[in-house]
Amino acid sequence: MRFLLILALAFSSNLFAKSMTAKVALNPMGSFEVKTKRIRGTVAKKGDTLKAANIEIAVKSFDTDNETRDEHLKDKLEFKKYPNIVVEKAVGKGGKGQAIIKVRSISKKVPFSYSEKGNEVEVNFSISLKEYGITGINYMGVGVQDQVKISASLPVK
Repeated sequence: MRFLLILALAFSSNLFAKSMTAKVALNPMGSFEVKTKRIRGTVAKKGDTLKAANIEIAVKSFDTDNETRDEHLKDKLEFKKYPNIVVEKAVGKGGKGQAIIKVRSISKKVPFSYSEKGNEVEVNFSISLKEYGITGINYMGVGVQDQVKISASLPVK
C-alpha cells in the first residue's frame, strides 16, 4: 500500500518542481500520504495555455513518514529499474487539462484540474493503480484502495 502513493506521485503532474503529495486511502480504514520535492522539468505558459513535457519525479525521494512503507512503495514501483515517474506531456487551458503519465513502463492519459496562483500552478488529479498494473497491496488485512489523489505545486515560466 505504500507504493500506491508513488503513483499519486507520478502523476503529481509535476510539471516543474516544487512539491507533490499523493493521498492513499486504505481499506477498511485509514490513509497515508506520499510526499516529494524532487521533481525535474518545466511548465511553460503561452497565452492562456499551459504546457509541460518530460517532467520527472524521483521515486527514490518518496517519503511516507514510515521507513518500512517507503521501501515497500519503492519496491512496488520497481524504482531500481524505473527510477522516475514521468509526465511525458501535459496540456491545460481554462483550469482543465490532460497529461500522459508513465509509471514503470506503462503510459496512460490522465485528466487534471489546475489553478494558477502568481507564478505557480497547483495541479490536482487521481490515478488508478490498477491501470498501471499495481494490485493486491495489503498488509495484515489492510489494503490500498485503487484511486490515489495527487496534488502538485509547480512554478510556471
